[in-house]
Amino acid sequence: MFKIDFKKYDCLLVTTVCICVIFGAFMVFSSSTIMADIRWSSPYKFFYRQLLWVSVGFVAMFLTAFLINYKFYQKYAKLIYLVALLSVIAVLFIGNSRLGAKRWLGIGSFTVQPSELAKIAIVIHVSDFISRKTKVFKKWKNLIVLGITIALMIFPIIIEPDLGTPILLVFVCFVMLFYAGVKMQTVFVEVIIGAVFITEEILKKPYRLTRFKDFIASFINIDASSYQVKQSLNALGSGGIFGKGIGKSEMKLMYLPEAHTDFIFPVIGEELGFLGAIAVIVFFLYLFFNGMRMSKKMPDVFSQYLCLGITFLIVFQAVLNLSVATGIFPAKGLPLPFISFGGTSLVITMIAAGILINLSQYTKFSLRQK
Repeated sequence: MFKIDFKKYDCLLVTTVCICVIFGAFMVFSSSTIMADIRWSSPYKFFYRQLLWVSVGFVAMFLTAFLINYKFYQKYAKLIYLVALLSVIAVLFIGNSRLGAKRWLGIGSFTVQPSELAKIAIVIHVSDFISRKTKVFKKWKNLIVLGITIALMIFPIIIEPDLGTPILLVFVCFVMLFYAGVKMQTVFVEVIIGAVFITEEILKKPYRLTRFKDFIASFINIDASSYQVKQSLNALGSGGIFGKGIGKSEMKLMYLPEAHTDFIFPVIGEELGFLGAIAVIVFFLYLFFNGMRMSKKMPDVFSQYLCLGITFLIVFQAVLNLSVATGIFPAKGLPLPFISFGGTSLVITMIAAGILINLSQYTKFSLRQK
């Protein structure tokens, strides 16, 4: 009979992730009932759907944490990359459009977002590349092939249009390559190219330019902030130290757009106050430092960079979401990992957490693995 030795794994990591996901489901319930009732006459519409995705996510996390060894991803790295690439390309032709963006593929009554799969696929791809070509970084020209494969994945996502995900992916790839030993000259070139590219994308879309202008102006006059950011700051400020109480947010009453997705953090701040907001931040800080600690104890190069990449993928997305909610970064449509409403995003994030949990066994038994 198959038996899992749970003592091998990081129990604190498992516990905190599970608590965060369950907490997120309740916050989705709190933040979405009024809006769902007004728009669809079904106050529990988003909560029930979130519970479904949470259930799928827990099954996926269990599989990746306890039944699938990390070497599986290295063995099938090229196939995972190819599936993700074909998915992000397919969405441009047969995808479903919402709010002027074509980011979803319809599967029966459900939709999936291929760009979420692209996130984990890129991390696996770069980890595999680094592990197979440990000396490739001595010459920047040898990075061209890797750069092309990353660009092939990112460009279809930009066309959707989606600029937040490419920014996230480029940053994560940059961090992984930096830790792998890319020379500073190459880093400088990458930063310049990235800055020029982002500037071009902002100028091409009027709404992005407007957001950026509002963001710059907000440093001089907070009233110049975008409507979403102003409402977000109002929600965070009105919560005080202890908050108004679960379910008692006023800004979610159709004042704060996307209160159950991109701007769920302000609802947490309003209902649970400064202490609740800090608790969320502490969770991601724990995830970051624990992931960095784990990456140093991995048994091989691939697992080391897989751990590093997943850690930055989750934590930097959280940083972007929190930065937008607090006016530190221009508005971007990225959900708060584990907490925001979402199907594909939640499941992929829980799969990523499952991989971290699987890797955690090697921090306790690193000597046994050698």
